[in-house]
Amino acid sequence: MTHTNALIHEDSPYLQQHAHNPVAWMPWGEAAFGKARREHKLIFLSIGYSTCHWCHVMEHESFENPKLAAYINEHFVPIKVDREEMPQIDRYYQNVYQLMNRRGGGWPLTILMTADRKPFFAGTYLPPEPRYGSAGLWDILRQIVEIAKSDPARLDEVGSSVLEGMKQFDRSGAGQRSVAIDTRMAETFVREVARRFDKRNGGIGKQPKFPHASTISVLLQIHRLTGDKQALSMATAMLDHMARGGIYDQIEGGFYRYSTDAEWIIPHFEKMLYTNAELLEAYGIAWRLTGNPLYKKVIEETAKILNEKYRYKGLYYSASDADSVDPLSGKKEEGYYFTYTYKEALEALKKAKVHHAEKLLDHLGIVWEGNFEHGRSNPHICPGVNVDPQELARAITVLRHLRTERPYPFVDHKLLSAWNGLMIHGLYVAAAADPALDEIARETMDALLEHLYIDGHLYHQVLPGKKPKVPALMEDYSFVILALLDAYEATMREEYLGLAHKLADEAIGRFGAGGHWLESDGDFAAPASIEGNAYRSPLAVMAENLLRLEILTDTPRYGAAAQAILKQGSATIAGYPTAAPYGVLAALEDRYGYIVIKARTEQLRELKRQTAAATPYPFIVYREYDDAMILACRKDRCFAYDKDPKKLVEKVVESLKQDGVKVRSGM
Repeated sequence: MTHTNALIHEDSPYLQQHAHNPVAWMPWGEAAFGKARREHKLIFLSIGYSTCHWCHVMEHESFENPKLAAYINEHFVPIKVDREEMPQIDRYYQNVYQLMNRRGGGWPLTILMTADRKPFFAGTYLPPEPRYGSAGLWDILRQIVEIAKSDPARLDEVGSSVLEGMKQFDRSGAGQRSVAIDTRMAETFVREVARRFDKRNGGIGKQPKFPHASTISVLLQIHRLTGDKQALSMATAMLDHMARGGIYDQIEGGFYRYSTDAEWIIPHFEKMLYTNAELLEAYGIAWRLTGNPLYKKVIEETAKILNEKYRYKGLYYSASDADSVDPLSGKKEEGYYFTYTYKEALEALKKAKVHHAEKLLDHLGIVWEGNFEHGRSNPHICPGVNVDPQELARAITVLRHLRTERPYPFVDHKLLSAWNGLMIHGLYVAAAADPALDEIARETMDALLEHLYIDGHLYHQVLPGKKPKVPALMEDYSFVILALLDAYEATMREEYLGLAHKLADEAIGRFGAGGHWLESDGDFAAPASIEGNAYRSPLAVMAENLLRLEILTDTPRYGAAAQAILKQGSATIAGYPTAAPYGVLAALEDRYGYIVIKARTEQLRELKRQTAAATPYPFIVYREYDDAMILACRKDRCFAYDKDPKKLVEKVVESLKQDGVKVRSGM
């Protein structure tokens, strides 16, 4: 390695990957911005993450190219950002990209700015020369440098107009008037999802196709609330197609980030913790509603692979790479670890004396010509090819063993508070199908508090063997509070509820002062949005947390803070409901209201069981209460009490009927 740049001093695995590029990368910060101002240079901002396939491609093609690197160094101050380390910066510039290009962005994200951070160009992956219908990076940079020399005011004008446009583009609620949220928002949400629903293949849109776990979970909760059959059928269709598709690892379990095709066959092979955490929740809710054994299988396999490959001292790593090394060539190829040639798979099955090997490979979509690159196939379940379940299990065991001869893809060892909080929540919900996950969720909760809540301060991330440095962002508070509330209701340990209470107060003070919420504080205080992006909106989840805390702790100011969030996001919830699934859900929670059932700890397990059997109403929470009388309360009154759990539940169901909620017997 002949080159070393300023990233060598950074902890981020992604930044470390670029520390020996000939590009003179600097981390985001005043040192880089000061250099740009002093030297009158433009800023070349590149945002990505360590397990991103196209980030690797752009690095190899452009950032490892000495001539191109020298040109960047001469005319720009190049800055690298790990989107997982600084999600608030990534979200802001993804919005810049969307404003300038009228479509969603992605990674790597390429932003060109003036020295005072006015963005005038936004792109994603850019090949060095024109290709794939995209302009080449060489040509773009030369044109920009020429404009900077001949007409620098032009770049400043474009950048100023972009910043002004961002004020108008921002749908976080800043400066916008609030609007009334339609009481029929659940029906509106379902109708809007149906408009883009792929009836043939399941999923939303055509291709590429993302899991949209937030949308699925909210559809399922709407079904629980209203009995909407279309909401349930769309959600389960998506879950069924994914569970049988190539976006799901049929051999080891766990979901890849997204599918490149409409049929869910060929994914990008990154496995992200947040994707799997959110899908654990979705499959857990769906299993409660349907009892479908396929969902239970997915939950058990996904939890197993995450515990085997991604767990460290009770916490979960952030992601694994799409690319892996071919031992024969020594080169990295996308999906190599996960895919098979027909020849190697058939030989392995026959050597293991698996019966009907050819038919089993047909069932798994492993074909002679391959369905992926270099004649390799990504396994998926082909409809209409029936096989013996025991022989299929044997075949999968053999194919899993084949993988042990290959290096596992790179795993990013960052331990993120927010994503581990999401994972804890997913585990608790999925524990309905697999009770063993309940204990794993509690262990993860305690590990998070041990490693990321230090001396009364919550941190954003930590790397194994290092001390946490980055203070928690709003998303960390949001998802950790969510996990703490789940942990409290699962264990009735008061310390979880007390810490959720404390963190909620801190979050309001740091990020919600004045009623307008921010992603982060400090010098880059980006506004928070009710919209979801790669995963659910932390702001929407914060509103849910505050509504839940209001009734669990009898603290009305939390309800007022939640309603301020909903008011801030009302234009989006009303006008773009599918962009804000959890904003819609929080609004439904506020409209229909939580019920808290208070009882002695030893009674609560039975009360939960009986309540779940009597009504699917999703907004019921539980609180320890040391009295012979069991209470059921709304936020403004206790409306039922009894010593008999069964009679208390009957009164809850009757109250829901009187409130106009569609209560169905059973699930």
